[in-house]
Order: sequence, then structure tokens, then C-alpha cells
Amino acid sequence: MSPDDFVIALRALDAPVFLDDHGVPSPLGVEFTATTSDGRNVLVTQLSAAINARVTDPDAFLRAIERAGYQGAGITESGQLYFLELPLRGVTLADRLAGTGPVPAAELLGIARAAVDALSQMPHGLITPSTVHVIADGGVSFRWPGLAQALRSAGVDIATVARELDAALFIAPEVRAGAPFDVRTDIFALGVTLYTALTGRPPFGGRTTAMTMAIVLGDGGGPATTATGTLTAALLRAIEQQPADRWHDPGQFRDALGAAPVVPRRTPPDRAALPHRGCAGALAIFVGGGLVLWGISKYIS
Repeated sequence: MSPDDFVIALRALDAPVFLDDHGVPSPLGVEFTATTSDGRNVLVTQLSAAINARVTDPDAFLRAIERAGYQGAGITESGQLYFLELPLRGVTLADRLAGTGPVPAAELLGIARAAVDALSQMPHGLITPSTVHVIADGGVSFRWPGLAQALRSAGVDIATVARELDAALFIAPEVRAGAPFDVRTDIFALGVTLYTALTGRPPFGGRTTAMTMAIVLGDGGGPATTATGTLTAALLRAIEQQPADRWHDPGQFRDALGAAPVVPRRTPPDRAALPHRGCAGALAIFVGGGLVLWGISKYIS
């Protein structure tokens, strides 16, 4: 395809688009910054030759992209598909991991809650550390919502998408086997993404996953923090291999992540209540430890 073919197609849109640069490589193909005729900044992505060649129904792709709320999409005279999106603010979890390493549990818990809230508004299909954008105020947005479903509806197999995006570990096993996307596949992908952000490595299932989480939960041998314990319990279920064993919807996942912690006011100790509080504390530790061991033994077994 000649550059002129692409430029002509963009300028023929209902809201003509003008490229601002020569494009940079993207996991999906080539990405350009651009400006619409009414002054909006957009990103334009040409699908890679490998993905474009596997599209058997381009009209299905264009319809799905429109339903997903993108800024536009089209096809050139030579058959090259492209789509337009608004730039997202914030830093991706992938960039955060590459820059400063794993995200502390207390911070990640807030990110997890915001991510599940965002997920409840719209299905995604391709959640990875590279598609989760964290904004300075703690908000989360996802890049490429609905893109995986659009490609699949156009005839592109999910294995090709996963290979091009280096996302195989984040795609639920039933989807890799050919099952359709649903909310539980997004819960799996988000769980794997958050696990990776917390530990610095993706889960591998069975003993490896459970032991890694146990190390993180123990904070290097020290006492577990509330944030880490909450994340562990929620993530171990989110990344279950069988869809029926995961959280059934974002609401369940969000409930498992809990509300924002409330710092209690300091009050003078009540000596008469000290023995009772001590027993309650011991019971809480015992119950909490039992729940964690249950989750770990479930993965080991």
C-alpha cells in the first residue's frame, strides 16, 4: 500500500484526518498521531500485514469497531484496515513495571478497585499491563476495548492476536481454545495483569503461582499487610483456570477487593477489654491465615 492511499482514505472520512508524523511501530501495526479537521487529537493505527492478511470479513471489523465507541475506522482502496482512537492519559502498568518494578500492594489495591470499576462499564477482551493506563488521580482506563472481539468477528483467530501483542499469558484458556469472550475472560485477564504488577512476573499455575503469592503475602517473611492479603484472596480466584471457579462478574470481584481502608482514631486503651481484644486479634489472625492457606493449598493440589 502506498502512503498516498492511506492519506487519501483518511481525508475522505466524514471528519477528515491529517497525519502529524510518519508513524511508529505498534504491536498492532503502525501508529500515527493525527489531527481531525475540527481540531481533535487522535491516534490512527494501521493493522499490521500479519493481522490484516487474516481478516476475512472487513465489514464485520468496521461494524464492531463502531459499536465499541472508537473515533472511526476504515479501509483503503488496497484493503488496508485502520482505526482511530483518542489518546489516553496516564502511565501503563507495563511502563511502570519496566521503570520502577512491582507496584506496592497498598497502591495496587486502589488501582485494582478502579480497574474493576472501569471493567464493569464495558467489556474489553484484551487486558494486559500494556492496555491498563493509570492516571495520576488514581483512575484507570483501558486501551483498545472491544478490539479483540472486532478482530475475531472479522475472522482473525485469537492465537494471531495474542502472538502479535505478546499477550498469550493474559488470554483466558477457554478463549485460546475457541470459546467466545465473556465477562469472566476479562476477569481472568485483569487478575493476571494485577498479579504481574504485584509480583513482577506472570502466574504460571499450580505450585509456582501459590508459592509466589505466599512469598508476597508474607512480605519477605514479615507479617502480611491488609492490602496484600486482600489482593491475594481476590486474585487467586480471578485467575482460576475454569471460568465457573472465577468471580462471576465485576461486582463480585470489586466486593472481594473491599472498600477503601478507614484509619481508626486512637482511643485510650480499656484495660478491662484488653484480654477480649487479644483473643479477637488471635482469632482474626487464625481465620485470615486459614483462608490464605486454603487458597494456596487449592492451587497446589
